[in-house]
Amino acid sequence: PDTRRVFVALGFGFFAELTVPEALRHLERRSSLLQRLSESLTRDGAKIRAHIRLVLEVTPPPRLATPPPLLATPPTLCPSPRACGSCRGCRSPPRPLTPERFRHLRVNLE
Repeated sequence: PDTRRVFVALGFGFFAELTVPEALRHLERRSSLLQRLSESLTRDGAKIRAHIRLVLEVTPPPRLATPPPLLATPPTLCPSPRACGSCRGCRSPPRPLTPERFRHLRVNLE
């Protein structure tokens, strides 16, 4: 194999066949480019961290959620009973399904 020329990866699956001095010059330029990019990203990260700290200092701490006040006496009768005997507005259990209520349901559904 000829060692006077080397293949250098350019990116995206492309390679260039360069002499050793050309490859060294290319790698030095690429190294300096990556170093500048790294420094830029480090500065950007520091700015973002500073902004996050600022927002956290200005924002009040979250309060624990307080439960809703309990009613003195829970409602026992549903204010708007449905045919099924249950609704979202009351805490009373649904009424049992009796044959009479079943007939009433069937008539209302038809």
